[in-house]
Amino acid sequence: MKKDSANSERGQALVLIVLGMVALLGFTALAVDGSMLYSDRRSAQNAADAASLAGAAEAALSIENLHVSYSSWNCAGSNIGTAASTARLAAVNRASDNGFMIDQNITDQNGVNTQCGVDTTNYWADKYLDVHTMITADTAPAFSQFVFQGPLRNTVEAIARVRPRMNLAYGYAVVALREDCPNSNTGGVHYDGNSTLIVSGGGVFSNACMVKDGGVSVVVEPPEEGIVCTGNGCYDNNGSSGGISPNPQISPSPIPRENWEVPPPDCSGLPNRGDHSGGGTIQPGNYGTIRVNSSNDNLVLQPGLYCVSNGVTINGGSVTGYGVTMFLTGGDFSTSGGVQVNLTSPSAQGCTYCPPALPGVLLYLAEGNSGEVSLLGTSDSEYLGLVYAPSGTIEAGGTGSELSEIHAQLVADTVKLHGNTTVNIHFDDDQNYQIPTKIDLYR
Repeated sequence: MKKDSANSERGQALVLIVLGMVALLGFTALAVDGSMLYSDRRSAQNAADAASLAGAAEAALSIENLHVSYSSWNCAGSNIGTAASTARLAAVNRASDNGFMIDQNITDQNGVNTQCGVDTTNYWADKYLDVHTMITADTAPAFSQFVFQGPLRNTVEAIARVRPRMNLAYGYAVVALREDCPNSNTGGVHYDGNSTLIVSGGGVFSNACMVKDGGVSVVVEPPEEGIVCTGNGCYDNNGSSGGISPNPQISPSPIPRENWEVPPPDCSGLPNRGDHSGGGTIQPGNYGTIRVNSSNDNLVLQPGLYCVSNGVTINGGSVTGYGVTMFLTGGDFSTSGGVQVNLTSPSAQGCTYCPPALPGVLLYLAEGNSGEVSLLGTSDSEYLGLVYAPSGTIEAGGTGSELSEIHAQLVADTVKLHGNTTVNIHFDDDQNYQIPTKIDLYR
């Protein structure tokens, strides 16, 4: 008997419908459960970020309260241990506030850990405390269990890095910022003269070249502070005598901007004082020029911020100012060798008249001001605090009985040091501007 061909094809549509439903269910599971998985991952990542940042904030506060700075950083010390313990507890509590239960162990990928380190990849030490949070969380499936057996799981992590309070440029005493040396006068650190230049408390770093002329001898004490320039062949010795100790080292990278940038002070609320010429006592404010020319003029600056638009010239007499920041938006800070200059910055540890003056900052040529700071004076002169000219030049040193000691950190586009008499640059990290403790969401 011949079969009915129509009867022989019965049920095929049902098979196709079942297969279609499986495929449709798979796409539905992908859309619905995939969306929930992505949403839960975003929630877990936000919680991990918040936990690491909360831990880092507590660590930073602890480091500040315990007076831990770049120079006193010790990963094995009890102060860092206290900050790390505080950070882990804060991270656990913040994760709990956001609905995630973690512990102080990341081996199960659901906890928090801290790591203290010192990165010496370049010719500076990057000191830090990392707060590392990992969160693992499962998403309850809606449809995917029909096509996939196993948990829908997210594992996320976040690292917040805390860096201690530090001086500019990792504590180098003399720093040239420009990353090239287009001619013999621009860029780099230049030494000249026929005597000795001693840099103590910090080394010398040039983001580009380093040039020695004449018979000057340059000595950094202690020697481990180092003398560093950037780029192959960056050191050029044009002198027939003298030398540099220790030998210059070559860094593969310049010091990054975030480690030498100083926010400018706010001059907007200061009274306008006009120009000043001569001696007497002057108050903080906005000035056009400040000039002292006569040997009989003695100028006294009261503590505070002096914003000057057309430069400061000191060619005679004496100038005294304790607790001052001088911010030059235009012009030079010019001194001559026969004058006595005694200027100190506001205390880097805080002062009653800061702000608007900047703690630890003595002389600041605004960015874009390509002027010159000349640090000269008698043997009784003193400069204490950061001298900062990111677009300008600093010239320091002297001859004969002129200025022989500088208690400052010198940071500029170009730095020129003269050693015709023995010149000492003493860098005291506690007396100079410091970058506050920083927190970065590292990963």
